[in-house]
Amino acid sequence: MYKAVVLSDTQGFAILKQEWEELYDKSPLVTPFQSWAWLYSWWEIYGERYEPRLVTVRDDKDLLVGLVPLTLERRPGFGRLLLIGTGITDHLDMLARRARKTKAAEAGREALQQMDSWHVADLQEVRPKAVAWDIFRGWAWPRVHIRQSSCPVLDAKSWEELLVPLSRNGREKARKALRRAKADGIRCEVAGQRSVEQAARSCLALYRESWRRRGITSKHLNRRFGSHMLAAAKRMSASGCGGVYEFRRGKELVASDFVLLGQEYVAGYLQGASEYALRRYQINSLFTRNWADTALERGVPTVNLMRGVAQHKLRWNPKIIDNHRLILGQDRVSFAPYAAYHLLRSEAAQCAKSEDAPAWIKFATDRLKGFLPK
Repeated sequence: MYKAVVLSDTQGFAILKQEWEELYDKSPLVTPFQSWAWLYSWWEIYGERYEPRLVTVRDDKDLLVGLVPLTLERRPGFGRLLLIGTGITDHLDMLARRARKTKAAEAGREALQQMDSWHVADLQEVRPKAVAWDIFRGWAWPRVHIRQSSCPVLDAKSWEELLVPLSRNGREKARKALRRAKADGIRCEVAGQRSVEQAARSCLALYRESWRRRGITSKHLNRRFGSHMLAAAKRMSASGCGGVYEFRRGKELVASDFVLLGQEYVAGYLQGASEYALRRYQINSLFTRNWADTALERGVPTVNLMRGVAQHKLRWNPKIIDNHRLILGQDRVSFAPYAAYHLLRSEAAQCAKSEDAPAWIKFATDRLKGFLPK
């Protein structure tokens, strides 16, 4: 028999650290985004608007076998459950031990049904293989899933194999960039635990510099995101589920990359480079090669290029994996308008991305992005 208990205080979140990390190590389907280091850092920075609802699932020996890291967002007359980390996190899910995921999800689902003060559970950025789908499939009340975002995934290969999909000109430019880097003595090193906080600050500064030079506004430029990045990088480096990779020419830092490292997961979360590096090295090639090399060294079959299908990702001919939004309701009165709104919003976004979409649809969608609730 599995027993689910809901923890609704921040102290419980902190106390769970050791058990959480042990469960994380035994959960084959998780990503580093489900680590205690990432999610507790998120809670410290973003949690003031929310109330924790951590659903812990234990067996008859009191072993933690599953965990649904939820939070409650209260609005006037409306309560919404979200997975902790929603917003800046590319993949969200629950944790469950190998061979126990079905029963753990069942216990989590029953606890969710008995929980009060919520009207809609909005589980966002759920991968196709995520355990959260087991909660969704067994949900007897109103439910819907909506395609939310796309994540290119690249097979981890040698450098020459990675270059195959590129055009002849693209291959030559990429090779030239790496020859230049080698001739200049560029080396890549992972920041040690003593220096990781400063390395994270430098990575964030290079990232912000790169975006500001382009005159582009990014949610990653605000103070809260920076605070989370620093806290998460330090904790994830200590636990082995992340690291800051620094590219140096002599003592000069020319580029930096915050890389997430899981059992079957390698992804560059945040990159930055100096103006010099951007001009001289075709920096995306340096980062991509480092991700592939890291994945091969760790025996990880793929590299996740994170949310978004920008051209610099598509040039490597990756597979496109869609994340979904799983919306669960307790009754149709609250569920129907919320689900309908997000279904229409998703359809409008997909329509706007189409090459055949009228210009006015693209214009209207861009204008409304900043005003519509997430």
